[in-house]
Amino acid sequence: MLAERGSRGLTHRAVDEIAGLPPGTASNHFRTRSALLEAALRRHVELDLPPGGDPEVLRGARLTRADAAELFLASAERILEPGARALLVARYELLLESTRRDELHRRFREARERFVELGEAVLAATGCESPRRHAVQVIALLDGILLDQLIHADSALDRAGISDAIERQLATC
Repeated sequence: MLAERGSRGLTHRAVDEIAGLPPGTASNHFRTRSALLEAALRRHVELDLPPGGDPEVLRGARLTRADAAELFLASAERILEPGARALLVARYELLLESTRRDELHRRFREARERFVELGEAVLAATGCESPRRHAVQVIALLDGILLDQLIHADSALDRAGISDAIERQLATC
């Protein structure tokens, strides 16, 4: 719905209609529009986190830089797989909406921190000396790659280009 109608199209009534629910169902679960937007963001975070996306799972693990590059590439590919374009568009709709809603913006910052913490755990497992600093950079790189793919510019990176960009970033770790 977010991808098709934009964030303004995300209403309780529209959710009820699309889900085939009786009128008022969505508003019973999400009392305000803000609550509806926050629920959509929570769902996107769940979808974007890789399986086992808990940094604690990696505590004590040892990974090679190639392993880490493959994990980051797999995460990007999962978000970019065919059929996931609508989810990516919806993610950016939520991001833009968060620039006008402080609470949603706070939730976005919290969600980004989860991704940075996961990236930090992956990089710490490689022996990176500054895993936090490099995780922030890798996540920013991946965000740029996702936006680049959404635009479908002629200059958009292919799989090899994405892999190369990730490997180059990890080489600085």
